[in-house]
Amino acid sequence: MAAAPSAFPSPTDAPLSLRHTMSTHSAELVRGSHQFSISGYSLHKRIGVGKIVRSGAFEVGGYSWTIRCYPAGHAKEEEGYLSLFLELLSAAVDKVTVKYSFEINGPMGTLFDKSRMWDDFTRNDKSWGFRKFVKVESLESQYLINDCLTIRCTVEVQKESMTGATRPYFITVPPSGICQDLAQLLDSKQGSDVTFQVGQNDYDAHKVVFAMRSPVFSAQFFGSLADKPGGSGHHVRIHDLKPSTFEAVLHFIYTDTLPPVEEDDDLLLSESTNYRGLREAAAGCSKESHREMICDWLAAADRYDLERMRLLCESALSETIDVENAAATLELVDRHHCPQLKAFCVDYIASPGVLTAVLATDGYRELKANSPSVVADVLEKLASTGTC
Repeated sequence: MAAAPSAFPSPTDAPLSLRHTMSTHSAELVRGSHQFSISGYSLHKRIGVGKIVRSGAFEVGGYSWTIRCYPAGHAKEEEGYLSLFLELLSAAVDKVTVKYSFEINGPMGTLFDKSRMWDDFTRNDKSWGFRKFVKVESLESQYLINDCLTIRCTVEVQKESMTGATRPYFITVPPSGICQDLAQLLDSKQGSDVTFQVGQNDYDAHKVVFAMRSPVFSAQFFGSLADKPGGSGHHVRIHDLKPSTFEAVLHFIYTDTLPPVEEDDDLLLSESTNYRGLREAAAGCSKESHREMICDWLAAADRYDLERMRLLCESALSETIDVENAAATLELVDRHHCPQLKAFCVDYIASPGVLTAVLATDGYRELKANSPSVVADVLEKLASTGTC
C-alpha cells in the first residue's frame, strides 16, 4: 500500500521568511547662549595686552564652557583689537564639534557679530575664537554702555548617537493638530457667539474657548460675573488694551503660541481680519519696539490669568535684558507676578560691577520711586553675595 502524502510541506516547499531590520546614525544639535557683562571695561583695557577676563562657566550640550576675553588684545600682534575665545572646560573629552558666534549690542540697537562654521574642540585644542574680533576704537565709540561691555555667545553642539536594530514595522502618528484646528475655527468664525470690541475693531470668537483657556473669561461668561452687565452678552467691550495686544491674546488662546512679528510671516501676510493691529505693529518693527510689544503682551497675560502666555513672554524678555532696561524690566515683572524673571533681573543687577551702571539709568530712578520694596530685594541680594 502506497504511503499517504504528508500533510506538512517539505523544507524546500516552506515559504521564505524575510526579516527586515533597520539601524540609524543620528546627530543631535543642542543650542544655548550665555550673556557676559564686563563692567569697567576701560580699567581692564589699561592693564594692557594679554590681560584676560573670563566669564562664569556655563553648560551647553552636556559640556562646560567659558568665554575668554582680552580687552586690549590677546598678544602683541592683536594690540588695538578685542580678542574673544570660546574655551572647553570639560575634561576627558576626545572631540566635540561646535559652531559658535559672538555678538555685541550697542546702546542704540547697533549690533556687531561674528560666527564660525564648525570647529573641533579636542584635548589639545580646547580654545577657538577671534584674535581680532573688533577694533577697540570702534568698540569704545559704538558699543559700550556706561563703560560696560555686554557679550552674548551662542553655542551649537553636535552630539552623535547610534541606535541598534529596530522593529521591522512601526506606526507613524502625526503630531497633535488641535491648535491648527482651533486657529481655523477662529478664522472661519463658525459657531462664534461673542464679539469683542477693542478700539474700533471687532473680533468674533467663541465663549467656550475663551472660558476654557482663561479663568477670568470663565467667570465672566459662565461664573459669578455672568449675570452682571456686560458679563455673558454677545458683545464685550475691552478697555485699556491696544488692538494689537488683544490680537496677541486672541492668537495665544486659539494656538497656544505667541504671535510672530516678522513682516514676511504667513500669519501677517494672510488676509485674516483678526490680525490687522499686529500687521500694523509689525511694519518696520525695531528690536526695541518688539520688546515693548512683548511687555504689553505680558501685562495682558497677567490680566487674563494666561499663565503659559505670561511665561512665554518672560522667556522672550529674559533674552533682551541689558544694563539699560534691567531696572525697568524688574519693575514690570514685579507688578505682573513674574517670580522667575524677577529673580533673573535681581541676579543680573546684583552681579559684580553691573549695579553702578544700572543706577545711572532712568529705569532705576522710576523703580526707586515706584517700587522701593523691589530695590530692597536687590540690596538683600547684594548683602547675601557680598557684592559691592
